[in-house]
Amino acid sequence: MNLALLEIRRAKLRFGLLTVAVALLIFLVLFLSTISGALIESFTGALKNLNADVLVYATSARDNIQGSRLDPAVVAQVAKVPGVASAAGLATATLSAQLPNGPGDLQLFGVDPTGPGAPGGLKQGRLPSSPNEAAVDISGATIGSTITLLPTNIPLKVVGVLKGAQFAASPTAYVDLPSYQAALKAANPKAPFIPLNAVAVQTAAGADPIAVATAIGQSVTGTSGYTVTQAVAKIPGVSSVSSTFGILVGLTFVIGIVVIGFFFLILTVQKLKVFTLLRAAGASNARLAGSTVAQISIVVLISSAVAVLLVQGALQGVNTGIPVSMSPSLVIGTVIAVWLFSLLAGLLSVRRIRSIDPATAAGAR
Repeated sequence: MNLALLEIRRAKLRFGLLTVAVALLIFLVLFLSTISGALIESFTGALKNLNADVLVYATSARDNIQGSRLDPAVVAQVAKVPGVASAAGLATATLSAQLPNGPGDLQLFGVDPTGPGAPGGLKQGRLPSSPNEAAVDISGATIGSTITLLPTNIPLKVVGVLKGAQFAASPTAYVDLPSYQAALKAANPKAPFIPLNAVAVQTAAGADPIAVATAIGQSVTGTSGYTVTQAVAKIPGVSSVSSTFGILVGLTFVIGIVVIGFFFLILTVQKLKVFTLLRAAGASNARLAGSTVAQISIVVLISSAVAVLLVQGALQGVNTGIPVSMSPSLVIGTVIAVWLFSLLAGLLSVRRIRSIDPATAAGAR
């Protein structure tokens, strides 16, 4: 450790530039991962966090809840399928509304607050229990505030604030099914009935959700069953967003590891004569290799601290329109991964140190 610190003090500029470069690479990994996670959560949170094991769509929906249309009578048919503990209707529509930050689109869900399909992620308040009450995941909404549906001017009183419950990256509100049906009937007075978009299912204890979903599709004509995980994966745009950000994060991560590995390899080559003299003076391979490991650890630790501060500042300054926060588990996982892979890259330097022959010290200058 003393040898590692001594070298860092004598080469402040060299190690300072490396620390800045690694900090920027870790910053990019953390920032892109945080933004992509928040974006995907805003697309999928409504389905991902539902109180349900299986979702049932119309076969004609092409795996998309927004394209599904089901007769409310289907709920009773689904409830009779073996392995189903309970079932409830679930409906959603995009409406115009007066939101806390001005008029805009609102994703309105009609659910059974006490049954399958109730939203998860309750942060404050409670779920709706009376007509025109709503639990919302909307920026700026607070308990007691009002969301007004347009053009019908139906007010929805906010009784609960949710986190991670948005759908299609839009402000999202949850009301009971009668309130949802009344709102859509007011906007479409000539509609013969208000269809459901899905049936949410809780499976019986010990039942396999995949098997239950398959059985529903086979037993109830015109329906297809999906586990919640399958339904989330089939939301349009999710796979493309995930793969795009995954490639960006992966490339940034690999570049960072290559930079660290080659830096220490070049540094080791430059110091071979010094290491040869130290070996001749009795320094062990383990001590010399340990100095390299210590330097990698110090650089990664300081770079990570700088990167976290940069990400926090960037997230406060960016206006994404969706809730964004940096996960501690993401930070810890990223730092540990960078450190471990940097050590693996540093093995190139360690291997070069181990090849030093102390007998050549007589010619080292």
